[in-house]
Amino acid sequence: MKQNLFLFKNGEATPIQLKPFIFELAMEGYLADNPAILSNVELGLEDPEVMEVEEQIDSDNRIDMLLRYTNDSIAVVELKKGIVNDKALQQLIRYLQIEKVEQQNQAEGDEDSPLIGILVGMEIDENVIQKIEGNNSPQGFLIYGVELQRYYDEGNWYVFTNWYAPKSVIGKKDYTKYILNKKKERLLGKGRLVYEVVKDYMATHPGITFADVQKVFPDSLRNAKSSVVKHHVVELEGNVEPKDRYARYFKEPLSCVDGNLVVSSQWGIGNIKPFIDYAKTIGYSIEEV
Repeated sequence: MKQNLFLFKNGEATPIQLKPFIFELAMEGYLADNPAILSNVELGLEDPEVMEVEEQIDSDNRIDMLLRYTNDSIAVVELKKGIVNDKALQQLIRYLQIEKVEQQNQAEGDEDSPLIGILVGMEIDENVIQKIEGNNSPQGFLIYGVELQRYYDEGNWYVFTNWYAPKSVIGKKDYTKYILNKKKERLLGKGRLVYEVVKDYMATHPGITFADVQKVFPDSLRNAKSSVVKHHVVELEGNVEPKDRYARYFKEPLSCVDGNLVVSSQWGIGNIKPFIDYAKTIGYSIEEV
């Protein structure tokens, strides 16, 4: 399979060159540095965070990558620089089984996180695609396939991904909206709901410090299923890495007495409910639509 892609320069169509990864380790390093490539908004798999790379599971086997998405799904990623065949699928299933046992043996709460598998390669075998779409895997693991192709043209790199997903999950993205404090004229998404709650709390508590805001909205509200804090609910703007400023936080900062703070935009099905339950305890009315 080869896509023919063109750029239009000065009115003429110019083909761009396919530049596949020569080594699997090169692909692995590229994805570790750019995990957003493995995002899929339509499937609810957003803002992946790298947990492990080359995780040794026994003397002979290593998991290429472990990712955690904002819906708290943990993904075991198996990479192939060429065609992803049935052997790669069976290898991924074995790794998923091992990781599932590892989760169950931990006392950190990750056993409650959905475990999924992702096969990544330049091309996926048709037989494997049929198994993915039919969700034909033991223990009910959800497995996705991603065809990843990289192109180059005059100093610019272009990456294209083509996803294959179990038919049972296609179209099940959560589009729930929320009404805050009876204001029915404005429907809020998950992230914007959090932002507006924090904003309102600060407005009703003039002179509040960042430490006070962080005490009211602790990181545990967002990272309830992880023993390691991955991401802040609120953070001082100056403490945020430039690469994370707009990727992980709302653009509009909020002012407290000791500086500007920013609010996390990374909320999904897996972590919004604890926040809503907590917000209700401090006086906020939140209705689902």
